[in-house]
Amino acid sequence: MTTRTRGRVFRILSYVSLSNNLFDSGILVLTAVFLMSCGYAPYACAESPTDLDGYVWLDVNGDQLPFQDDATIQEWLRSPNVLSREKVGRGIAGVEKLVLEHEEVRFHAAFRSVDVTVRKAAPRGVERPKKYRDAAIFESAAYELSELLGIGRVPPVVERRVGADSGTVQIWMEETQPEVVLIKGDQLHPPDPKRWLQQKQIMYLFDNLIGNSDRNQGNLLIDRSWNIWFIDHTRAFKRSSTLIYRDKLTVCERRLWKSLREVDELTLRERLEPYLESQEITKLLLRRRQIIRHIQSLIKKKGESAVLFDLRPPAAELATWAD
Repeated sequence: MTTRTRGRVFRILSYVSLSNNLFDSGILVLTAVFLMSCGYAPYACAESPTDLDGYVWLDVNGDQLPFQDDATIQEWLRSPNVLSREKVGRGIAGVEKLVLEHEEVRFHAAFRSVDVTVRKAAPRGVERPKKYRDAAIFESAAYELSELLGIGRVPPVVERRVGADSGTVQIWMEETQPEVVLIKGDQLHPPDPKRWLQQKQIMYLFDNLIGNSDRNQGNLLIDRSWNIWFIDHTRAFKRSSTLIYRDKLTVCERRLWKSLREVDELTLRERLEPYLESQEITKLLLRRRQIIRHIQSLIKKKGESAVLFDLRPPAAELATWAD
């Protein structure tokens, strides 16, 4: 069982213990051991299309953090000790880079506090979002959905206040590069081009699902194993059922396809209600149905073997972008 899955198991058990006094610490420990020994991963914590444990979370000095699972990362992101904050983005939606300290360990995090709503008139007969939101809370929604479907490509994030500001705090991904930087430096040479394109297909499905029209080369982070990570979702979750990248969605990762079909709407609503308004969830569900119909039509036309794929793992020996 991966560290990501172990963290999810303990997170679920912690939720149970908080809500049910019948569970004492001994029962929780025994239950956790049993679940891990069985390789148990509840549906709400679907396995990722590929094992991303190769990425190591680092502190401010580039040393490995004493924790690597999502649950502990989220716990430490809530640390009240904010040593510094520095603006690194432009405009109202700019990101601040924090230095957090917990148990004498210092690490970076990204703080987003934007919360803007703009109402727009929609021409008659044309579906356009009547209400546009640019909100930090969408980063939490993106993370929750990524975990629910087993994509695992959005870094752990929590809601919290920093000083007088409310927003989201997300762990900083050290030793990564934005895709745009690699392109400008002529370093974008994935050692496995087929795997690279497969990851882009996962991205297209995710962005279609969350209604994200703001994906660009600056908010795709590439780690040393050439895994693609998704950040900056404050302008996602549009109030529209239109699939933004329908034409680009030509194939689908097999386990993601299974998760997308099997997750029920009640679960989706329950998991996303803390972060999204009702209409935003409703439109997401409509986009999900369209994606499913679209992929089903591709399978019917081309055959399952031509449409569904298993994501190739990183090669044993890779030339990183830093080489």
